[in-house]
Amino acid sequence: MKPSSFQTTIENQFDYICKKAIESERKDYFKHLSRLAKHEVSFSDVGDYLVNQFAAKVESSTDFQIFTLNGLSVSVENDLLIEALRNLPEKKREILLLFYFMDMSDSEIADLLKLNRSTVYRNRTSGLVLMKKFMEEL
Repeated sequence: MKPSSFQTTIENQFDYICKKAIESERKDYFKHLSRLAKHEVSFSDVGDYLVNQFAAKVESSTDFQIFTLNGLSVSVENDLLIEALRNLPEKKREILLLFYFMDMSDSEIADLLKLNRSTVYRNRTSGLVLMKKFMEEL
């Protein structure tokens, strides 16, 4: 069956409208690109001062210790602090790491370790005293 002339006319009109819409979108896209190009600056044209403002310095320390407590990993990079923490009894070390590195309160630590809040406080303060003595000896 041969399409009618009316159907052919409709198909041709639809084809024309689609081509016009695509051409219009192409022109709009190139206008958009030219507007962006007016504001772009090559990195080679930017001064060092401006580049340094956006630069991120990554300090990678090869000497660090990872302490694992109750499924949580805590990374410590300071050598003196690592030695002082290693010198502590395990319970005091856990409490200090949870308090200072995981930002947990005494109550949260007490719930986690199933201790009294006052016991956590005493272990934390006595652990700090032991760490201070150890660091002063070195």
